[in-house]
Amino acid sequence: MRWRSFILAFSLLSGLWSGDRVLVGVDEWTTLNPLLAGQDSDFEALDLLFDRLVTIDAKGNYIPELLESWVILRGGREVVLKLRPGMTWHDGKPIEAADVVFTWTALRLPRVRQIADTAGGVTSLDSLTAEGPLTVRIRLKRPRGTLLNDLYNFIPVPRHLYQVGAKPKDAPVNFQPVGSGPYRLVGTATTKRFAMVRWDGYHGVHPGKALSFEYWDAPRDKTLLPNFEAEKVHYSKASQLPHYLVRKGAQGSGLVQPISVPYASIGAYFLNCDPKRSLLGDLALRQVIGELSPWRDLARARRFFPSRLAKGFWPPESWAHDPEPRPLPQVDRAMAILDAGGWRPGPDGVRRDAKGRRLDLVLYEPISPVRPSAAHLLAAQAARVGMHIEVRTISFADLTDKASNHDGDIWNFGWTLALDPDVDSPLFTLEGYRTRANVSSYLNPEIDRLFDAGRHTLDPEARKRVYREISRLIDRDKPIIPIDYSQTRVLVHRRLQGVTFNLLGQSYGFWPGRRGWMLEGS
Repeated sequence: MRWRSFILAFSLLSGLWSGDRVLVGVDEWTTLNPLLAGQDSDFEALDLLFDRLVTIDAKGNYIPELLESWVILRGGREVVLKLRPGMTWHDGKPIEAADVVFTWTALRLPRVRQIADTAGGVTSLDSLTAEGPLTVRIRLKRPRGTLLNDLYNFIPVPRHLYQVGAKPKDAPVNFQPVGSGPYRLVGTATTKRFAMVRWDGYHGVHPGKALSFEYWDAPRDKTLLPNFEAEKVHYSKASQLPHYLVRKGAQGSGLVQPISVPYASIGAYFLNCDPKRSLLGDLALRQVIGELSPWRDLARARRFFPSRLAKGFWPPESWAHDPEPRPLPQVDRAMAILDAGGWRPGPDGVRRDAKGRRLDLVLYEPISPVRPSAAHLLAAQAARVGMHIEVRTISFADLTDKASNHDGDIWNFGWTLALDPDVDSPLFTLEGYRTRANVSSYLNPEIDRLFDAGRHTLDPEARKRVYREISRLIDRDKPIIPIDYSQTRVLVHRRLQGVTFNLLGQSYGFWPGRRGWMLEGS
């Protein structure tokens, strides 16, 4: 049996190196376990390995995937889910209703939620019960306007392999996934590289075209274009300068196509609102940071590197976007707020309050080739008004660890938004604070009430009004200060066919997505 397994693995790996594999450069991921996925790169890595209960098409319409149907009863307080018959996990065991209930139960465990509380409303569904091998009944205390989005964020796992131990991050299954999607893992997976082959046992409705994929954490430095030329990568995100040079025809030699589309993601400053940990527990000082946002520098950069200045938390791609105009930040207003708050310039030029406290802040940013970064631009603006911001550059993993432990005053990173704004609620709510998703330690009972109202409001226009009110409260209280709305900037090898994007600017997480990719001539 061991020799047979070895020969099978060798044959599969040989096929991967035959020139038929699609090589995808992505950001480093943290896990291949849907229960623990918390970063955008995690879900990108999981996309071909697992099916969802429902997925979306390119226009954002919800369509069945693992589910054959769903029926809403009792005015929305009960939902009956029917799984497709004949579906199996990669190890051949049948996908059953008990797996769905197990996944819901696992996602609600505190030790899981403290690692990744990003499954949207899945964890707040009131009750799930298996009724036979293929039927699940959801019972709700109140109807939910988020129901289909909850089912979209629901990625079931096999209960016989994904039992959650005392240390979920150490589980072997985190990098030995057994999924339900059209591709299965082959070889060894790490946080920087893994390979998949098309699974012949897939009986779902959304198969893949390409024979195999390999994902790797491809560098975006000067080696990126040579890697395309050597066909070591067929698709990769690109930093601003290489993308610009290819777009202008200065590089790429017709081998690489540059694509840029709006991306439902924000770059932002996350501010520590805990007065016991940070001076930014003072709302007036958070408002000062808002007035120092370096929009002029960002606007100048737009001439070369297209981006969009943020005017609210949710971007135009989201139906929750608030189109109401807001005044642009002004340094003069920042100075006036500081003067009114009794912050006076000290002998070294840094302001102090009546208690003698220096206006010193620490800002953490991830390692990035972009210079000057948004963090350094903010620090330069702050120096103009007598505020000292020390910028510390660390790895993204360390940055998220600092933020979730509320260590620091400001954290500068991006946040990818979802189809439904309810998914973002942990960033702002008391529940999110308990699970450490609310890195800003922002506590406002009115925000909690509004998110709860939005979750249980069925009328689309009424929901829109609720989230616009939330957006205005975020703008007023500034736990998070959006800087810009992101662009998806990628380079695509001319052999790679079928690359499309959904309305969020993603090439995955929808049908056909990457399941429709194929190499020309393979």
